[in-house]
Amino acid sequence: MTKEEIIKAIWNELPNLTVNEARRIYETTLNVVKDRLSKGENVELRGFGNFIIRDKNPRIGRNPRTGEEAEISKRKVVTFRPSKIFREMVGNSE
Repeated sequence: MTKEEIIKAIWNELPNLTVNEARRIYETTLNVVKDRLSKGENVELRGFGNFIIRDKNPRIGRNPRTGEEAEISKRKVVTFRPSKIFREMVGNSE
């Protein structure tokens, strides 16, 4: 699903909105999530899942093209853990 498809889905679910208002809702929601994550805060969306900031330790990696070893520096990554409700929903969607 693309950004535009999500915006149209919001617009279809909330017919009192204009497409531009649906776009603003989409953009604002994602900006709030990105802002909180960039500040190191986890984001919990009940019934959907959690976006969690994890620290990754430095390690030795390998360039797949040349095979040369290189150090991968310490960094933070965002992981997503779906909620139990969401996992069951996706698992039963067959």
